[in-house]
Amino acid sequence: MLETISYRNIWRISYPLILGFVAVTIINVTDSAFLGRVSEVAIGASGLGGIYVLVMLMAAFGLGIGAQIIMARFHGEEKPERIGPIFDHLMYLLLALAGGLILFHFFFAEFLLSRIIESQAILESTIAYTNIRVIGLIPAAIVVGYRCFLTGISDTRAISYAAGIMAGLNLFFNYLFVFGNLGFPRMEIEGAGYASVLSETLSLVYLVVWVRRKRLGVQFNCFHFPKPNFTQIKSIMRIATPVIVQHVVSIASWLTFFLIIEGMGERDLAISNVVRSGYSVLMIPLVGIGQATQTLVSKLIGQGGTHLVYKLIQRLLIVSVVSSISLMLLNLINPRLLLSVFTNDVTLIDESIPVVYVISISIVLFAVSMILLSVVSGTGNTFITLLIEVSTLIIYLNFTYRMVHQWHQPLNMVWTSEIVYFSGLALFSGLYLWSGKWKNAKIHE
Repeated sequence: MLETISYRNIWRISYPLILGFVAVTIINVTDSAFLGRVSEVAIGASGLGGIYVLVMLMAAFGLGIGAQIIMARFHGEEKPERIGPIFDHLMYLLLALAGGLILFHFFFAEFLLSRIIESQAILESTIAYTNIRVIGLIPAAIVVGYRCFLTGISDTRAISYAAGIMAGLNLFFNYLFVFGNLGFPRMEIEGAGYASVLSETLSLVYLVVWVRRKRLGVQFNCFHFPKPNFTQIKSIMRIATPVIVQHVVSIASWLTFFLIIEGMGERDLAISNVVRSGYSVLMIPLVGIGQATQTLVSKLIGQGGTHLVYKLIQRLLIVSVVSSISLMLLNLINPRLLLSVFTNDVTLIDESIPVVYVISISIVLFAVSMILLSVVSGTGNTFITLLIEVSTLIIYLNFTYRMVHQWHQPLNMVWTSEIVYFSGLALFSGLYLWSGKWKNAKIHE
C-alpha cells in the first residue's frame, strides 16, 4: 500500500497519461495552429467544431472512467480474472455509443448548430469540419477503452507511445491536407478533419498490436467477448452514468462559454480560440495526474488502505500544484511564445495577452480542483462528482453570461469566470472529502 502512494508510483502512472492527453489535445491544437494561418473564420469554426466533437467523445471518456474505476478496484483486490469481463462489456458499450452519436450528428447537427451559431460563415465551416471529425468517433471510442483498461491495471506505458504516434501523424497529415503539400489538394478546414481521423485510427492500430503482443488479454481474462451480461453492464453503468453526464455537461458548458463569446464578435472568438489552444497545452500535465488519481485512489481502497487516502491526496496536491506553478511561470515569462504556435497574426497575439494573464492564475486553481474532484470520483462516489460539477457550472455560466450581456466587460474580464469555476470545484470537493462520507462507497458486488 505504501508503494501505491509513493511519489515514484504517482509519477510512474501519471507521466504516460500526461503524454497520452497530448494526443487528445494535439488534435485540436494542431488544427488551430494550421487553420490560424488560413483565416479567422477557419480557426473560429475549428474551435467550435473541436469542442462539439469533444462533447461527444467525453461521453465515451466518462463511460471508460466508470469502468476504469472498477478495474482498478479489482486490481487492488488482486482479482485479475474479473477485469477482463469489465473490459469486454466496456467495448460493447463504447461501440454502441459511438454509432449512436454518429447517427445523431448526421440527423440533427445542422439544425442544432444553426440555432446557436450566429455567423453563417462560421456555421458552414463548422459543419464541414464536424461531418468529417465525427467518423473518427469509432476509433477514438475504442482508444478510450484501451486507455482506461491500461490505466486501470496501472500499466500506462503504451498510452504515451500511442500519443506520440497520434501527435506526429496529425501534424504530418495537417501539413499535407490543409495547405495541399506534396501533391495533395488544398482542403483547408476539411483537411484538418481528415488529418484527425487518420491519426486517431492509426494510433488505435498501435494499441491493439501492443496489448496483443504483451498478452495482457490472457493475464486479465480479456477479449472473450461473450454474450452481453446485463449484470456486468449494470455494474459499469451505475458508476459510469454520473461520470458520463459530468463530462458531457462540463464540455457542453465550455461550448456554451464560447457561444456566449461568439456573440461578442468574430474577433473575440478568434482570440479566445487561440488562448484556449494554449490553455489546453498547459492543462495536459494536470489532466494526466487527475486521471492517475482516480486509479490510485480506487486501487488503494481495494487494497484496504482507506486510512492512507488523505496522505495520498496531500502528495498528489504537491505534485499537481508544483507542476502548475512551473507552467504558470513559464507562461508569464514569455506569453507570446505559446500563442505564436497557433497564429502568426501579431495583432491577434497582442490582444490575447491580457487573457493569458488571467488563465495563468486559473491554472493553479485548476491543479487543486482537478485532484480533489478526481479523488471523489476514484472513491466510487461518482454521483457526488456530478452534483459538484453541475452546481459549479450553474454559477460559472451565470457569471459568464452576466459579464458579457449585463456588465459588458472586456474579454480578459470575461475569462475570470475560469477562476470562479475552479474555485467552486475545489471548495465543494474539499468539503465533501473532509466530511468522510466517501468511506462507505461500494462500487461492485
